[in-house]
Amino acid sequence: MPLRGRVQWSLFATTIVSGLLAFVLAARGDIAPDDPAVVGSTTTTSTTTTTVYVAPIRYVVQRGDTLYSIAETFRVDMRALMDLNDIADPDRVEAGWELVMPPATGF
Repeated sequence: MPLRGRVQWSLFATTIVSGLLAFVLAARGDIAPDDPAVVGSTTTTSTTTTTVYVAPIRYVVQRGDTLYSIAETFRVDMRALMDLNDIADPDRVEAGWELVMPPATGF
Protein backbone atom coordinates (compact mmCIF):
# COMPACT_ATOMS: atom_id res chain seq x y z
CA MET A 1 0.00 0.00 0.00
CA PRO A 2 1.90 3.06 -1.15
CA LEU A 3 1.57 6.12 1.02
CA ARG A 4 0.64 9.28 -0.82
CA GLY A 5 0.29 12.73 0.58
CA ARG A 6 1.32 14.48 3.75
CA VAL A 7 -1.68 13.36 5.80
CA GLN A 8 -0.99 9.68 5.22
CA TRP A 9 2.70 10.09 6.06
CA SER A 10 1.80 12.09 9.17
CA LEU A 11 -0.60 9.39 10.35
CA PHE A 12 1.98 6.72 9.64
CA ALA A 13 4.66 8.60 11.61
CA THR A 14 2.27 9.24 14.51
CA THR A 15 1.39 5.55 14.67
CA ILE A 16 5.04 4.51 14.72
CA VAL A 17 6.00 7.06 17.38
CA SER A 18 3.05 6.23 19.65
CA GLY A 19 3.77 2.51 19.31
CA LEU A 20 7.41 2.99 20.25
CA LEU A 21 6.46 5.24 23.15
CA ALA A 22 4.00 2.65 24.46
CA PHE A 23 6.65 -0.06 24.14
CA VAL A 24 9.25 2.00 26.04
CA LEU A 25 6.83 2.92 28.84
CA ALA A 26 5.68 -0.68 29.20
CA ALA A 27 9.30 -1.88 29.36
CA ARG A 28 10.14 0.65 32.12
CA GLY A 29 7.53 -0.93 34.39
CA ASP A 30 6.21 2.31 35.89
CA ILE A 31 2.93 0.64 36.80
CA ALA A 32 3.08 -2.24 39.24
CA PRO A 33 0.72 -5.18 38.51
CA ASP A 34 -0.71 -5.00 42.05
CA ASP A 35 -1.55 -1.31 41.72
CA PRO A 36 -5.23 -1.03 42.82
CA ALA A 37 -5.82 1.81 40.37
CA VAL A 38 -5.05 -0.55 37.49
CA VAL A 39 -6.49 -3.83 38.82
CA GLY A 40 -9.74 -2.39 40.12
CA SER A 41 -10.54 -0.06 37.28
CA THR A 42 -13.93 -0.38 35.64
CA THR A 43 -15.66 1.41 32.84
CA THR A 44 -19.33 2.29 33.06
CA THR A 45 -21.29 2.95 29.93
CA SER A 46 -24.87 4.14 29.80
CA THR A 47 -27.17 4.00 26.84
CA THR A 48 -30.03 6.38 26.28
CA THR A 49 -32.84 5.57 23.90
CA THR A 50 -35.52 7.91 22.69
CA THR A 51 -38.90 6.65 21.62
CA VAL A 52 -40.84 8.88 19.31
CA TYR A 53 -44.58 8.35 19.14
CA VAL A 54 -46.05 8.57 15.68
CA ALA A 55 -49.82 8.56 15.44
CA PRO A 56 -51.17 5.75 13.25
CA ILE A 57 -52.18 6.66 9.72
CA ARG A 58 -55.88 6.23 9.01
CA TYR A 59 -57.40 5.84 5.57
CA VAL A 60 -61.04 5.95 4.55
CA VAL A 61 -61.76 3.40 1.83
CA GLN A 62 -62.95 5.02 -1.38
CA ARG A 63 -65.23 3.52 -3.97
CA GLY A 64 -63.22 1.25 -6.29
CA ASP A 65 -60.41 0.65 -3.76
CA THR A 66 -59.13 -2.85 -3.20
CA LEU A 67 -57.21 -4.00 -0.17
CA TYR A 68 -54.28 -4.84 -2.43
CA SER A 69 -54.20 -1.35 -3.98
CA ILE A 70 -54.42 0.29 -0.55
CA ALA A 71 -51.55 -1.86 0.77
CA GLU A 72 -49.48 -1.09 -2.31
CA THR A 73 -50.17 2.65 -2.08
CA PHE A 74 -49.10 2.80 1.58
CA ARG A 75 -46.31 0.22 1.08
CA VAL A 76 -47.53 -2.05 3.84
CA ASP A 77 -48.00 -5.80 4.09
CA MET A 78 -51.55 -6.74 3.10
CA ARG A 79 -51.73 -9.51 5.74
CA ALA A 80 -50.68 -7.02 8.45
CA LEU A 81 -53.32 -4.58 7.19
CA MET A 82 -55.97 -7.31 7.37
CA ASP A 83 -54.92 -8.41 10.88
CA LEU A 84 -54.80 -4.88 12.25
CA ASN A 85 -58.29 -4.06 10.96
CA ASP A 86 -59.91 -7.48 11.63
CA ILE A 87 -60.61 -8.13 7.95
CA ALA A 88 -61.19 -11.80 7.17
CA ASP A 89 -61.88 -11.58 3.42
CA PRO A 90 -59.53 -9.32 1.41
CA ASP A 91 -62.07 -9.14 -1.44
CA ARG A 92 -64.71 -7.64 0.83
CA VAL A 93 -63.77 -4.04 1.59
CA GLU A 94 -66.56 -1.47 1.72
CA ALA A 95 -66.31 2.20 0.78
CA GLY A 96 -66.43 4.39 3.89
CA TRP A 97 -64.53 1.96 6.16
CA GLU A 98 -61.74 3.61 8.11
CA LEU A 99 -58.56 1.51 8.07
CA VAL A 100 -55.62 1.87 10.41
CA MET A 101 -52.30 1.42 8.59
CA PRO A 102 -49.54 -0.76 10.07
CA PRO A 103 -45.96 0.55 10.02
CA ALA A 104 -44.61 0.86 6.48
CA THR A 105 -42.36 -1.94 5.22
CA GLY A 106 -41.14 -0.33 1.99
CA PHE A 107 -38.91 2.54 1.06
